[in-house]
Amino acid sequence: PAAAPPATAAPPRLLLDLPLDVLALVLSPLPPNELANLGRVSRAFHRGPPPQQPPPPAVELALRLRAEERGEALPAHLPPGERSWLQHLLALEALGDGSGALDGGAFFSCFVSPEGELLTCGDDHAGLLEVDGAEWPSGLLGQGGGEPQVWVPTPVKPLQGACVHAVACGEQHTLALTAAGAVYSFGGGRRGALGHGGTSDVLSPRRIDGLASVRAASVAAGAYHSLVVSRDGARSGEMRGDLPASRLHAQRAREE
Repeated sequence: PAAAPPATAAPPRLLLDLPLDVLALVLSPLPPNELANLGRVSRAFHRGPPPQQPPPPAVELALRLRAEERGEALPAHLPPGERSWLQHLLALEALGDGSGALDGGAFFSCFVSPEGELLTCGDDHAGLLEVDGAEWPSGLLGQGGGEPQVWVPTPVKPLQGACVHAVACGEQHTLALTAAGAVYSFGGGRRGALGHGGTSDVLSPRRIDGLASVRAASVAAGAYHSLVVSRDGARSGEMRGDLPASRLHAQRAREE
C-alpha cells in the first residue's frame, strides 16, 4: 500500500495559538488604551509556561516593540516606584502620545506640525504696560522680535530642522521639546521661568543649558514656572523664580 503522506502541523486556529513574539507583533499596532484593557482584563494575554523566569506577557512585549520603534532606551530593571512593566510602559506611551502639539499663552498660540515644525502667531505686545505698571515682555512669538504681530501660524526659523515634538506655553513664555529630548525656551523671562539663569526676555528659542545632560520626555508651563520630566520617568526638574540655571535640574532632581 502507498505510504501515507507525512503529517504536517496544523496552522494556528486562534490568535492565542500564535507564538508569543508573533502575537506581540500582531498586538503592537493597537492604540495604548486597548493594550491597557487587554493587559488588565485578559489573563490569556499573560500566558507563558511556568518556569522560574516566565516570558513577559504578550501585551508587555507589544509595548516594548512600540518603545523600540520610537527609539526609547528602556532601563534594564523596573524603575523604583513602578508596580509593573506594563504600568511603566503605558506611562511612557502617555508621555509620547503627541498631546503637546498645540498650546497658547496670553496673546499668542503655538502649533507643532506633523513634520515637527513649530509655528506661532499672535501679538508680541512688546512695550505694553501691564496693570501693575510693568512692561509686557518681548519674544512671545519666538520670531526674533522683528514682527510685533503675526496673524497666521508662521514657522519659527531658529527651530527649523530641530524636529519639535511638543510645546508648552505659560502666560508669557514657551517651552519647545524636540524629538531628541532637548528643551528650548523663549519669551518672557520674569521670575526665571525660562531657565537661562536670569530674568531677561529671550526673543528666539534658546536651548536650556541646565538640561543639557537630560533627555526630556515631557514639558509643561505655568504662569511663571516650567516643568520638565526626563525620559527615564524617575526625575523631574522645575524652573521657577530665583532658581539658577546651574541648579535647574539638580536642585529638584529626585529618585521616585
